This record gives sequence, structure tokens and C-alpha cells, in this order.
Amino acid sequence: MKKITLGFLLLLILVLPCSTLFSTETEMPVVQPPMVVTTMGQSPGALMFRLVCTRSQIACVQEDLLTAEQLAEMAAGENAPKTLVITTGTSLKGMGAAGIDMNFEVKRVEALISKAKELGMTIIGAHIEGMARRVDSTDERSINTVIPKSDLILVIADSDSDGFFTNYSEENGIPLIKVKESLDIGPALKELFESE
Repeated sequence: MKKITLGFLLLLILVLPCSTLFSTETEMPVVQPPMVVTTMGQSPGALMFRLVCTRSQIACVQEDLLTAEQLAEMAAGENAPKTLVITTGTSLKGMGAAGIDMNFEVKRVEALISKAKELGMTIIGAHIEGMARRVDSTDERSINTVIPKSDLILVIADSDSDGFFTNYSEENGIPLIKVKESLDIGPALKELFESE
């Protein structure tokens, strides 16, 4: 009985996934700080991302309504961001409080992505609030605006519980980083910085 239990525990240790999964099928883009994070849909994802960066001592600025013009100004200044992170998933309450709608957000973020590409920045499309931000057409529109134009996809396990982002990554050749929970984002990014 002890041998069976010990063997089972050893099997669990060997097959359980690590807290971070880096896709190996496609080449990882260069990801370096400083970072700037915005939200596509005014959910708290950008705030969450900035907080985990602060916890891991990664330089990151949060601008929920970041425009292409503001990004260009930041890129021309000191400590210019090298990576743009856009969190997906929407909050109707958040958009209402900001006095904007989904059409405004799509135009803003499309212009932002275009400017980031022009500036040679790496773009990370993130979904880090779980399946609660994948429930309706606005969430879907948010994801469809950002993820196809991203250089890297970053998700927590709950956001990909149905394999949507894994499948998208494999089918479209966009590398994926999947972490167990949001607190694992900082260490995963640091690991990525060190591998450059």
C-alpha cells in the first residue's frame, strides 16, 4: 500500500503542470520593461496587472484611457515604455463611469495598437480576470479586438478553462503564457525578461 501511495504521489509531482506554462510552438517576442497597461472595456484588469507588477518590482504605468497620442508622447520621453499590455474583458459599469461605450473603446484601442506597432513596441493581449469576463458579446468583442493583433497572449488558468486561448494560440501562431493565478504574472514576466 505504501508503495502504491508513494508511486501515486511521485506521478502527481511529475505530471501536475507548473504554475506557468510557456508555449513552445512559436518564438517568444522580446518583452522588456518599462510597461504601460490599459484596459479594453474598463474592467479592473489593468489595475490588477499594475499591482502584480508593483509587487514584483516591474516598472509599469496604468492608463485606463490611454490614447495613441499619449503613447507617442510617452515613447518620446524618459523611461519610454517598451511593452504595451492591453487587458481584455469588459465592465459596463466601468465604461458608464468613464462616459464611454464599446464603439469608443474599439476605436481607441485599434488606434493604440497601430501606434504601438509603429513605435516598435511589443503588445501583450491579456485576459486575467477569469471566465467572469467571458460571458457576453462585449467581452467577446474586447477579446477579438486585441488578441489577434497581439505579439503575446497572457492568461490565467481560469480564463482558459475551456482551452479557448490555448487553441487560438496554436491555430494562429501567437505565443501564449498561462499562469495559475494573477499573483503568478509578475514572476512569469521576470522569467521572460531573464530569458531575453
